This record gives sequence, C-alpha cells and structure tokens, in this order.
Amino acid sequence: MSAELQKLMDASPWASGDWGVQVADLKSGKVLQSRKVESQFMTGSTAKTFAVSAALDVLGGDHRFRTPVVHSGSVSGDGRLSGNLIMVGSGDLTLGGRTTAAGTLDVPNFDHYDANAVPGMATITKEDPLAGIDDLARQIADSGVRRVDGDVIIDNRLWDPVSIGGTPVTPTVVNDNLIDVLITPGAPGKSATVDWRPKTAAFTVDAQVTTTPAGTKPSVKTDSAAPGHIRVRGTVPADATAPFVATYQVPDPAAFARTVLVEALARHGVTVDAPPLGSNPSAKLPPSQQVKTLPVSATHTSPPFKEYAKLINKVSHNLGANILPPLMAVEHGKRTYADGMKIEREFLTRAGIDPKSFTLVDAQGLPGDKATPAAQTDLLRYLAQRDDFNVFYDSMPSLGVDGSLADVIARTDPAAGHIRAKTGTLVGALKGKLALSTKALAGYVDAKNGHRLVFAIYVNNIPVPSNTVPDAIDLAIKANKQLGSMAAGIYRNP
Repeated sequence: MSAELQKLMDASPWASGDWGVQVADLKSGKVLQSRKVESQFMTGSTAKTFAVSAALDVLGGDHRFRTPVVHSGSVSGDGRLSGNLIMVGSGDLTLGGRTTAAGTLDVPNFDHYDANAVPGMATITKEDPLAGIDDLARQIADSGVRRVDGDVIIDNRLWDPVSIGGTPVTPTVVNDNLIDVLITPGAPGKSATVDWRPKTAAFTVDAQVTTTPAGTKPSVKTDSAAPGHIRVRGTVPADATAPFVATYQVPDPAAFARTVLVEALARHGVTVDAPPLGSNPSAKLPPSQQVKTLPVSATHTSPPFKEYAKLINKVSHNLGANILPPLMAVEHGKRTYADGMKIEREFLTRAGIDPKSFTLVDAQGLPGDKATPAAQTDLLRYLAQRDDFNVFYDSMPSLGVDGSLADVIARTDPAAGHIRAKTGTLVGALKGKLALSTKALAGYVDAKNGHRLVFAIYVNNIPVPSNTVPDAIDLAIKANKQLGSMAAGIYRNP
C-alpha cells in the first residue's frame, strides 16, 4: 500500500474497519496496490456495477421501453369504447417522468429516491412525474375515444411478483412509485408549509411539521394510518433548503398507476365509467397472449437504456437496479427475479470472473452481496474491452463533478473529473450496535501519470460510537469523503 492510502486507512475511526483494496493498471493488469484482494467484502451499491453491466449485455444501450395501452371491445362512431383500456407494464423505470426536452433522463446529484435515508439532501426533478401517463391519455383521446364503458386496468404480468427490501418491483412505475412530500419551513416555532406531488385523488395528506431553529437536524416521518391517507410528522430547521423533500412509498403501484391514468384521461376529455379509486381490477385481464393481439390505442416510448444506466449508477437508484434482473429474465424467456440473477452470474463467469469470488443475491447491494476487490477490478478491466464500454463508463459518477461523488472532493482538486466510480453504503449492526457495515468505491482513474487504472476499495464494520441513526448517516457521509480522498491519492500517486 502507498503511504498516503495507508495513512488514510489508519486514521480514526477508519482503522477499526476491515479493509480490502486493489489498484491495477487497466491495460497491463499489473497490480499496483493491494490488501486482502481475495477476501469477500460486503459490496453495498457497488453491486450495481455487476447488474448494470449484465443488463447492458442482455438489453444493449439502445434498448427502448415501449408501454402500450390496448383496448378490448370496439369504439363506436361517437367515441364510445365498449370494452376495457389496458396499460401493459414494460419495465420502464421512469415512464416519461424524468424525460427532458432533449430526450435524456434528468439525473440530479442527490435523488428523491434517497430523501428519507439522508434527510435534507434530496432534490426533485423539474419534469412532470405524470408526463408519460399524460402522453398516453393524450394519444387515447386523439385516437377518437371519448368514453370508456368498461374499466381501466394495469397489466403487471411481465414478470412474477417480487419485493426486494420490502419494496415492490413492478413492471409499471410512476414517479418511482413515490409521493414526494415538499416542505417549506416557516419561522422557528411555526408550522411549515407542506405540499406534495403528484397530485391525485389516490392520496390525501395529513401534515403536522414544525419549524425548528436554524442549524438543528431535520426529523420527518411519512407513514399511513389508513389506505389512501399519508401522514407527515416531524420538524425541519428554519434554514432548510426549500423544498425539503421527504417521500412516501406507494404500497400498491398498480392501483396508483390506474388512478393517475383515469385522472389523466379525464383531463383530456375521456370519461371512464368505472370509479378512479380502488384496487386494480386485474381479474378482468384476458390471458397475456390475448392481450398482445388487442388493438393499440397508445404507446409511450422511453429514452434509450443507456440513460437508465446513468440514473441507476450516478444516484445509486435501488428500484432501477432491482428492475434489471426481471428484465434480463424476460429477455431470456424467463419470469423470476432469481432467473435474472442467475443470468447476471452467468454473464460474470463468461467475463472471466471467478464464481467463488462473488456472492450476489440481488442487484441493489443489500447485505447478502459480497465480492473480492479482485473480482471488482476484473469486471472493470473486462468492461473496458467491450464495444459498449463508453456507455458503462458514462453511467458512473464523476468524482467532484456529479452524482453521488459530486461533493466528495472540491471541484478545484486536480483529481476532479479524472475518476469515474460507483459508491456503496450499508448501515447495519455489529455486536448489537449500529455500524457502518460497508463503504465502498470502485471504478476508473485517469491518473496524473497518464495511465488509466482500475480500483476497488472496501471497508466493512466500522462502529457508530454514539449508536444513533443521525450519527450513522454522518459517519457514512464522512466515509464517502474518506474514500474519495483515497481515490484522489491514487490519481496523484498510483
């Protein structure tokens, strides 16, 4: 190990952790720095590099998701549909809700998807989260439909139902299946103003949020006391950047998508006889093969998959990563998340990575995911040989520039912009107390000496001295900066 990296590893509290490091020259494979390179470490979200690279192999960077709305029955001359409208989930993660005018995806440095995990840092995108739903409703109206005598149904049968980490992973996703709660602080001691998006009859919001003095820590909780009702409780400091973002996880994505589609149809002059609220009437769906033969009323087409790879890697989007295994399974004629993970592991084996060097059970990077530093750098070297390498490389956060590495080092640091790497974080328990289970960073360095390098850094099991959640979050943020400093050190002195 270089003296610089060793000094950073030996500093408090990092010295108490279990470290694994590998730095190698991309072209020659020569190992330049190493520590416990054959030991498996918890990956955290660096596991997403394995999932995204496998999905690029299966789908290709130019793959586009096409979400159709089909109809049963017939449409009369006056626009009356005698049957049902069926929106068929395609696995489109954003369904138009992040698509910019340029046809790319809006990827902030800190996404709303992690708003509750790290309070006070998330921002919302400027795009309408219902843009894709509105696009479909507009097409349906333009097709001549004015009234639906039947129902509106979401067909979520593209893959078998699955939840990862308690979150449903479904083929139909609207606004990441989240309600954004937007809080504007008032004067200390006064109530904060609470708004939310998307606005829909599917949910009402009961909010009681108090403004605390500037400099205090925010504490906001969203939950539900009854179906369709979101309860928001807590405090935000007077100097919080407005809007302060919290989120509520939609428990039934299909019912949510159905309601917002019925509401969008109404905005475009299409009346639906069935009520907009309630569960998704999936029992009314014809067999999947029959659905494929029904007339198409509208289709929403996504940006290319390379844009989704950026979203998943740059902000460490968990739902986006977890959609990848079932998508890969479907491309291979399979139906389950486990099928997709098997395809991912087979891809890694074909890439020349020793199957004994990794244990991957999900695409997100939960505690069951482990890999050796050697496995991670072997993958990075393999990807650099592929024709689609630039797609993968561009998907990674740039140190000191964007994504989860935007604020890790100063933009004026000579290393800024010369390192593309994926972060990984897990907070868990160690001997019954809170610990930073893993902090990881892996990627590419365009070093000062002109060589491109690959590297993987893991540190597992650092205790949180105070055993409190806010301090665990602070420790994770500090660890991100510590590993960023290590990567900058590799840039200066490989």
